[in-house]
Amino acid sequence: MPTLDFSIPPSLPVDVQEKLNELIQDYRDESLTVKGYEKKRAWILDRYQEKMGQKLMRSATNVDKRKNIHIPGRNQSLSSTLINKNLISPRSSVNRNSLNDPPSLKSPRKIGTTSEYADSPHSIYQVTTNSNKMFSDLSSSGDLFRTPTRQNAKSNGRNTSSVQLSLPSHDVLDDNQEYIPMIPLLPRVTNIDHAEFSPNQSSLLSILRGRFEHQESQTAMIAINSKGKETFITWDKLYLRAEKVAHELGKSKLYKMDKVLLWYNKSESVTFIVALLGCFIAGMVAVPISFETYSLAEIMEIIKSTNTKTILISNECHKQLDSLHSTTTNTKVKLNRNELFRDISFLRTDDLGTYSKAKKQSPTFEVPNIAYIEFTRTPLGRLSGVVMKHNILIEQFNAMADILNSKKMPYWKKTNIRKPFNRRVPLTIATKESNAKFMILNTLDPTRSTGLVLGVLFNIFSGNVFVTVDNKLITKSGGYENLIDRYRADILLNDQLQLKQIVINYLENPLVLAERRKHKFDFTCIKCCLTTCTTIDTDVTEMVVHKWLKNLGCIDAPLCYSPVLTLIDFGGIFVATKDKLGGLDNFPIHNSKLRLQDELYVNKQKLRANTVEPSITAMLNSSASFKDYIKLETFGFPMSNTMLCVVNPDDATLVPDLCVGEIWLSSDNLVDEFFQMEKVNEFVFKAKLNYAKMFTFINESKTSKSTELPKERLQTILNVCPGGTQFVRTKLMGFVHNGKIFILSLIEDMFLQNQLIRLPNWSHTSDVSRAVPSSSTTKKNVSDCKTVKSSESSNISISDRVSISNQKGKRVVETHYLQQITETLVRTVATVSDVSAFEINRHKEEHILVMVIESSLAKKRSPESVNADMSIVSTTVKQKEDLEKKMNELIDQIYRILWIFHKIQPMCIVVVPRGSLPRRYCSLELANSTVERKFVMGELDSKFVKFQFDNIILDFIPHSGYYNESIFSEHLSRLRRAYIEDMDSYYGQYGSELPLKWQTSGIDYRDTSYDLRTTNKQLSDFENILELIEWRVKKLPNEAAFTDGSDASSTSSNNNDNNIHKNVSWKTFDQIVGACLKKIISSKTPLKPGDKVVIMCKNSVDYVAIVMACLYCHMVIIPLEPITEATAEEDLQLFSQIVKGYRVKRIFIDGSSNNLLMNNNTVSRHFKSIRNTMPKITVVSKLKRKHGVNIALFKNILKLKYSCKVASKANSLPCMIWINQDHSITNKLHIKMNHSALMNFCKITKETLQLPTTSPIFSLCNYTTGFGFMLSCFIGPYVGTTTHLFDVEEFLSAPKAFLLGIQNLNARDLYFTLGMFHRVLERASSVLVNGSKDVASNKSKNLHKNTSKLIPYFFRNVKNIMITFVGRPSFLSIENLLARYQKVVVSPYQINFVYQHHFNPIVSLRSYLDIPPIDVYLDPVSLREGVIREVDPTSSRVYNALRLQDSGVVPVCTDVTIVNPETLLPCLEGEIGEIWCCSEANVHDYVLFNANGQLSKDKFITEQFQSKFNKEVANGLTYLRTGDLGFIRNIQSTNREGDLISLNLLYVLGSINETVDILGLTHFVTNLEKTVRDAHPSIMNCVISKAGGLLVCLIQCRNGKVERHGNLTALVVAALMSSHGVILDLVSFVKFDQNGVCKKNWNVNRHNIMESWFDQELRIESQFAVNYGENISIYLLSDFEKDT
Repeated sequence: MPTLDFSIPPSLPVDVQEKLNELIQDYRDESLTVKGYEKKRAWILDRYQEKMGQKLMRSATNVDKRKNIHIPGRNQSLSSTLINKNLISPRSSVNRNSLNDPPSLKSPRKIGTTSEYADSPHSIYQVTTNSNKMFSDLSSSGDLFRTPTRQNAKSNGRNTSSVQLSLPSHDVLDDNQEYIPMIPLLPRVTNIDHAEFSPNQSSLLSILRGRFEHQESQTAMIAINSKGKETFITWDKLYLRAEKVAHELGKSKLYKMDKVLLWYNKSESVTFIVALLGCFIAGMVAVPISFETYSLAEIMEIIKSTNTKTILISNECHKQLDSLHSTTTNTKVKLNRNELFRDISFLRTDDLGTYSKAKKQSPTFEVPNIAYIEFTRTPLGRLSGVVMKHNILIEQFNAMADILNSKKMPYWKKTNIRKPFNRRVPLTIATKESNAKFMILNTLDPTRSTGLVLGVLFNIFSGNVFVTVDNKLITKSGGYENLIDRYRADILLNDQLQLKQIVINYLENPLVLAERRKHKFDFTCIKCCLTTCTTIDTDVTEMVVHKWLKNLGCIDAPLCYSPVLTLIDFGGIFVATKDKLGGLDNFPIHNSKLRLQDELYVNKQKLRANTVEPSITAMLNSSASFKDYIKLETFGFPMSNTMLCVVNPDDATLVPDLCVGEIWLSSDNLVDEFFQMEKVNEFVFKAKLNYAKMFTFINESKTSKSTELPKERLQTILNVCPGGTQFVRTKLMGFVHNGKIFILSLIEDMFLQNQLIRLPNWSHTSDVSRAVPSSSTTKKNVSDCKTVKSSESSNISISDRVSISNQKGKRVVETHYLQQITETLVRTVATVSDVSAFEINRHKEEHILVMVIESSLAKKRSPESVNADMSIVSTTVKQKEDLEKKMNELIDQIYRILWIFHKIQPMCIVVVPRGSLPRRYCSLELANSTVERKFVMGELDSKFVKFQFDNIILDFIPHSGYYNESIFSEHLSRLRRAYIEDMDSYYGQYGSELPLKWQTSGIDYRDTSYDLRTTNKQLSDFENILELIEWRVKKLPNEAAFTDGSDASSTSSNNNDNNIHKNVSWKTFDQIVGACLKKIISSKTPLKPGDKVVIMCKNSVDYVAIVMACLYCHMVIIPLEPITEATAEEDLQLFSQIVKGYRVKRIFIDGSSNNLLMNNNTVSRHFKSIRNTMPKITVVSKLKRKHGVNIALFKNILKLKYSCKVASKANSLPCMIWINQDHSITNKLHIKMNHSALMNFCKITKETLQLPTTSPIFSLCNYTTGFGFMLSCFIGPYVGTTTHLFDVEEFLSAPKAFLLGIQNLNARDLYFTLGMFHRVLERASSVLVNGSKDVASNKSKNLHKNTSKLIPYFFRNVKNIMITFVGRPSFLSIENLLARYQKVVVSPYQINFVYQHHFNPIVSLRSYLDIPPIDVYLDPVSLREGVIREVDPTSSRVYNALRLQDSGVVPVCTDVTIVNPETLLPCLEGEIGEIWCCSEANVHDYVLFNANGQLSKDKFITEQFQSKFNKEVANGLTYLRTGDLGFIRNIQSTNREGDLISLNLLYVLGSINETVDILGLTHFVTNLEKTVRDAHPSIMNCVISKAGGLLVCLIQCRNGKVERHGNLTALVVAALMSSHGVILDLVSFVKFDQNGVCKKNWNVNRHNIMESWFDQELRIESQFAVNYGENISIYLLSDFEKDT
């Protein structure tokens, strides 16, 4: 489910904030749905913006006059200024205060508003959506510029407004019509005397007592279990057992009205009713529960809310409670240990017996107000307690008794259904038959809902014989018919779907059923068949009446069959059924010819517009009118003493006659309270008509007729139904015709769909202007409608009004009802048993429909199939293919039927097994909202899913007008540039003082760097690092140069193989390097200059020393990290390829690496297989240092044997090869570095960061390549400070040394990768937690402050925590880390991003900017078009804005320019482009390392190093093309010291090779993949890429539930389509492989993952085809727009 915005901007006025708070509370109380919340929130914020009267700001922003200051190490005065246009402030870089932006952030340009765009000139540039408002809205650049070759330049394209024909109001009427509201159906007065049974005279308990006294031995109830065993109970047993329960409750020290839980299964109906009546007698409030209806969590929630201390329970339920097992761990759940159940007393009532003392007493019952509380479920699955009151129950019973008595026919021998309770009725021959008791046969659950109200309790009230049957008996063929015949049932009480299955079983073979009995079933006894439902299935009525009741002998079957309109969510009370009570004088007559008809044939098309148009002609020719007319059946008139209105639920106004609305009821016979839900009670049970709005409708009528008649009518309504009349919202959508109630659906079962038009190529569109001109109906629907509403429910909203103009491209939104869809599909498709349908809660205009089908073709997956033998699996491949073929045919058939009969096309249809979807509370009907919730949560057991997108592609998917062109093509670039220049000149009239410029950083060039200890010594005088080290040894021999950071006492045993050097001075380091040189020179297998050597050591002083020694020998060094045991095989394979490919002559390793290779069982086994291909291995650890053995000693030998042939080229030749395996896309590109490039990098780093000699360098990660290598080996000697070297493995096992070093050694600059920063925070948090425990255990001791204890703010001295990113910075990950590890104190000012590239380790950085990262929110639609348009994230009109943070400014000696990658022209402000970098920090060269170990060059990559601007604008500089897209943005901000600074900030969007072009728009796959991961929590990894013209998505899930992959596919497709306007073509679910490529980080191994997928090396669990590829979309769009 999408994440809702519950934020409340603090800048809003108090009253607006209060409204938002109330709205949030209403949503949490389930008074609002997701759509309702989003729409009302948007409405509140929009109204506030309108009141503020946002006007065009024409005055320039005042800029602080204080002097501009320099960022340390960078000359910002040389930078150029960038102008960014904002959607809300097109002339401003920043016009708001974001969470991280300092309040003083300013822009050098004027501020504009949205209104400026309305008047701005249109450019000829178009890359926009065809007819989409959801993706563009006001933030889309497509609303600002059009292409005349595609559309008329004057018309701004198609109008995307919709004609919303949902619930009717005065707005859908024609101009010549008036708003005339319907007159409510007034209460019927029947004049039936209820004196003996009225609530004022009698209660249910007094009636029960009377029956005990006068009918004691007569049977009251018969319960038949699943085996056919009967349980009888008489009136005296029933009463005395109830008295016994009441007596036992009296011992429990309970107070009147205390809540008592009744824990019984529905098969224990006799025991349950005894317990229920016992609670009534004791004055307690009963609360029925059981595991058959509620989960354990729900039962615990009920116990908490009711504060129950006593539970009445049966023996069987108590056994279930004792044997309860967990579904996850399969362990026994001991509830007696649960705090909630510990204080609850259980009373088993099966064997309590009777209370004989009650016979002698004549009790006076103190009947409480509340009888019992029944917890039902809301549409969203939450519990809501319905308070059932005694007086309401009596009113219900009287109403039902009156209705049944009114149905009496002359041939009935039994008369009044009410049997006297206060006297004994003598049975004479004359009165025996008339006073005989009715047999009521019940198949509903007798322990709750309608089965309890109209079943058990009504039988006590009426005094008849109640027979309740277990459902298992009636599922058997002939079982129900046999029971009816055996008990000679007079009244049947059943469910519509239940009865439907019974009749289907009978119709399959009625002769067989008859032969089973000696005589045929005789239904002449049946007098009334009460079937509970909320909507009437006319097919079921036809079957029951004509093919079941009539066939089996029922007299007057059509009159006998009576559907009962029940409100299950309101405790199962009924509100209407067919009767003959009369009292219809005040009811309106709409059509006198249909007055006696209970069925209507209604025009389908008009009904979709919520207008009811009955047809007599269709009724007479019903077989031919099936396609265009729908048959509806009435529930009859409202029950007596009930007022009924049909209301628009959004504004509480009466709808016009013969229009659809929500049924509102006002009566004393109805439930009026939910337990402890005050706000909901106010909304549901105390609804009032909005007369003020209705009078406003009449007064605002545009007709020329007088408004007196409507006013008089409304005044009459006000007289008969005062404004204070309170109604109950039933959630039933229907209408009234001739005074009879017709129900179409529950509100939650409605959905909206755009009216679709089928085009000649059989695709579909919602643009009704494409309809054939002769279609008068469509033209009328379009032209006559002005302003309309949509319905509000769990899926529908009525609140919004959309104005319709006469422009081209209109949509008509129609209302559809799930019941009608279900009837059609079940009737026409044999394998479909039930249907659920709902809209995806995304954008209001799309109305994207998802349909879930229960089908017999889908089989539930057996547990054995999960671990099936492979041979068995292989035999089922053909069966699987056959099943897929049948599924495809099934869904194709469904799509055809839906189009023929309903003109709708779902986005997708999901097929699930029969019976797998959740049902409504106490009903066999699907719980549509719960199905939707399970779909959103990815919990549907989907066996198949198929999609259809043609109408979505044509109507809603964003696309360019030039499908086959890149956004960087010369053509589109020229159009875009012209548009930006036009916009800039347009806004120039408001005083823009800055001209439009290229996006360039400017350059701060430093030709030299000085040593801080000697002000006159230029470090640039040293040609390589070796000369500089020798100088340091000479000048500073005793100062610390390097130190191993690990603690010898706490490190692992592997370190025994290595030297641990502490505080190594320059002189000592000279000796260590000398020892290494001696080892190399004295080798029996001598090396030559230029030989390649591999150094595989831990990050230590020995590692640095051997690096320097090899440099002295002019060898080419390949630093590699040691082999890891977990990935030994893969690491050694790569190691072998490197040795072979580079022809490595020597391998230098330390002692721990040598021990791992030789002695570790896992590593050594793999190493032995490649040992014969390895050159000589030299261990450099524990070399003996000798006095006098230093670098100078070997100078002559080095010059003689190891010098370059051409000395002048020594510093320009490659001396280093960096191999970085972090990213699969660049792991074959190896970097070559020479001394000149290394020294330049040192200079840039020192000057940019202004590194002091007093602050040590800390090296921890990535010490073999890039920035990490330079920190380990070069930066310390270059600056003249100490370098602390830490090994990652040792840090993870003993982190305290590193953390205390940061705390105590005045470290100012730190370098981490994101993963290492995470580990540092994790280890630091763990150390702090353990340290606090130690302090707590030593409270008595005097703890003195010392430096060996880690403190939470150990980063306090650190000014610059550099975190590197290749591409877009993952700032959300950092924010999550800081929130997660709050024990570690880190300021946002300390964390700085470093944007590095494979060919430049330091392109830009944020270090020492003294301001936190600057947030920018970009319109995603404009970004796909190559345009930068900022938006205000707090605006309700902004959807899915892309949040970015800057990557800082460029270092010294660096110039970055944003360039169009195709035209090679610099980009103007407002465009995105490729980041080009001209810098001394660029690497020297590269080599391409092929998979077979061959070294080569690539022409394209070589040109990447030598790029120049187009000749038109060439500046003579040579740039490195990074392949990353981004833009530069100028800001002026005040830092913490109050100084105004001007910065050119670089924003990185992502790599070009991580973008996909779809329909002419560019999408970043990182954004797409984030949406996929956010679509469902079980999605762990994903990769999106184009393959063979298809957009493919590979997904890896955390769980192995393959049956849910279809559901996840639909969620992923819907999320991408809604958020990005992208439709996938193929979705593959990859099985997790512990040893394969799938275990890697998919974000940085995208290339390898896709390569493995192409090579079929990945194990695919399931795969779903979604769409047909981009070419089909282009065909549909081009064919659709060719005449536009």
